Amino acid sequence: MIRLLRIEFRKLKPYKAFWVMLIFYTVLLAIMVFGIPGLIDWVAEKSGDSKIRIFKAIVFNFPDIWQNIAFVASLRIFIKMILGLIVIVLITNEFSNLTIRSNIISGLSRGEFLTGKILLLAALTIFSTIIIFLSGLYLGFTNSSSKDISDVFGKMSFLGGYFIELFIFLAFALFIGILFRKTGFSIIILFAYSIIELILDYKLPDSFSPYLPLNAMNNIIRSPNTSLIKLKSPGFNFDFQEAISFADVGIALVWVTIFISLSYFLLKKRDI
Repeated sequence: MIRLLRIEFRKLKPYKAFWVMLIFYTVLLAIMVFGIPGLIDWVAEKSGDSKIRIFKAIVFNFPDIWQNIAFVASLRIFIKMILGLIVIVLITNEFSNLTIRSNIISGLSRGEFLTGKILLLAALTIFSTIIIFLSGLYLGFTNSSSKDISDVFGKMSFLGGYFIELFIFLAFALFIGILFRKTGFSIIILFAYSIIELILDYKLPDSFSPYLPLNAMNNIIRSPNTSLIKLKSPGFNFDFQEAISFADVGIALVWVTIFISLSYFLLKKRDI
């Protein structure tokens, strides 16, 4: 596994476009994470309403911050789409530049080629999760009244949920890239399907909705949550998600198994 990951990073090292896109993603993610509290402060200053600042303290309070920050970072057709585009560019370039053919001729099996790409997806997912974790620590310590270990690391399961969701989304992007092989067309398909599924979600019965691929991923972290809002608004009628559902994770893991299996089937059966 280490050998395959080294091969992937050896390919990426001279690839300036990848590093530019990755830096762009990192900056965009940081702007999103730190821009929200800044926006709340700006609105509070302009409106003169101190309650808005209280809202910021509630949203970015330990332990609820982990659920809230993971929810925002995992929104459909949002920041994670940038990583999806990076994955598509990387895999389609393997076909257009015939790098995959060179790898296979050099002795790499098709299964090892795919495993290397899956390890790269995991590395990108870990990288994104670490950014969310460090951002959550900073914002949490800045805005939380309690610094107890139980509060700081409470609800950390939502970071695990974010990791699973993002990895499955990148596996979906990988599958699209392997299926269509052309960068521009694959990107269009990724965006188009995101919109198509929204339409399907509206048209199909509610009982079928959780089993659509992107819905299955997004259902892992369905909503933000704050204990203080529920405490102060007992009559507020909203279905707050309290924890990660094993059923939701199970459905999503079925989809990642399908994406990876189909990717392997395509690599095995098609000419390269």
